[in-house]
Amino acid sequence: MSLVLEALSTGPMTLAKVTARTGLPRSSAHRLLEQLSNAGWLARSPEQTYELGLKAYEMGQAALNQNRLLHQARPVMQGFAQRIGYTIQLGVVDRDDTVYLAKVNGRASGSTPTAVGQRVPAHLTAVGKVIMAYAAPAQPPSLRDAAGAPEDPAVARSGAVRFDKEMAQIRDHGAAFDRGEAFPGIACVGVSIGPPDHMYGNLAGLSVCAPIGALDLQKMVAPLRVVAGEIWQRCVATDLARH
Repeated sequence: MSLVLEALSTGPMTLAKVTARTGLPRSSAHRLLEQLSNAGWLARSPEQTYELGLKAYEMGQAALNQNRLLHQARPVMQGFAQRIGYTIQLGVVDRDDTVYLAKVNGRASGSTPTAVGQRVPAHLTAVGKVIMAYAAPAQPPSLRDAAGAPEDPAVARSGAVRFDKEMAQIRDHGAAFDRGEAFPGIACVGVSIGPPDHMYGNLAGLSVCAPIGALDLQKMVAPLRVVAGEIWQRCVATDLARH
């Protein structure tokens, strides 16, 4: 069932598209779609497309409401967006993807393409890069795949060297940058929340984004670190109060 729900998280699909996306036999996919629809997890349109239903929405909202990091981060992020004027995002890395948990738009940011719940390859985003840089050594999916391609190992080696160099630079500067890699025309700077050597540190990160040219990425590092530190201290204070 999780395969079907994850496939439909990208938008409405027909039975044929669900079958192609999940690799399930048509009969199995149809049976699961009907079961999930009858239980309220999916909604079926008259055109026979399926999309996430009310129960999925309710469960997602419950997960967000129970997230302690979000409770501490939201007010700090809102204050930052009002002061600075740029969009600020909270994200984590899951299965080589950056997943955005919260986003507050700033008046000077204009339209930004990310959304809460959206997945973007981690090695393309500022949040993903900074978390990966302090995590166990790893290569992004595109480089792993290239490394296994016998037809062009030189390209794979070159890409791996560039990736390792960027990770080292992020560790040196304590911040990561995305200059239109995830979304053309959009620049982001990202920092980690919590010290990397803490068991709960570096599990999430913050990024500020705006159109390329509208944001001085280097100057935004220090203010963003202050925000990340405030969120971390709020989380630590809450945990100490509970224990």
